[in-house]
Amino acid sequence: MNQRQVFRGVGALVGVLMLSGCGFDIGKLDYTEPEFVGSYVGDGAATIVALGEDRTFTAVGVPDEVLENVAEGGIDEVPAEIEGTWKYDSKSSADHVELTVTDADGVPAKLGELPLYVADADDLFFLPDQLGREKVMVSRSH
Repeated sequence: MNQRQVFRGVGALVGVLMLSGCGFDIGKLDYTEPEFVGSYVGDGAATIVALGEDRTFTAVGVPDEVLENVAEGGIDEVPAEIEGTWKYDSKSSADHVELTVTDADGVPAKLGELPLYVADADDLFFLPDQLGREKVMVSRSH
């Protein structure tokens, strides 16, 4: 069997799978914002994120590395608690809850937007290193 025959065989297989409705899962999820409302707690309760029905959030214990990665121009001191607004983004390459950090006066803060990635509606995670080698999971508290 030569290389051309292998490529034709693979192409035919992919075509059959696509026509039969057997696609490949590329990580797109199908949730709505109300499904994320609630409190999420990390292992050992070090990280807590609360997503409100009014699309506001509060979070404590967000890892320093996560906050430093998103800070525009760096930050002098990592805050113990952050707050702001949130929205579910399913249109980007990776579904995530986008946290927009605001200052006390409601203006977007120097920290900007912080992605909280979706594993499923009950499990979200931060990526401290943008390569995805480490995850900080937070799970819905019941």
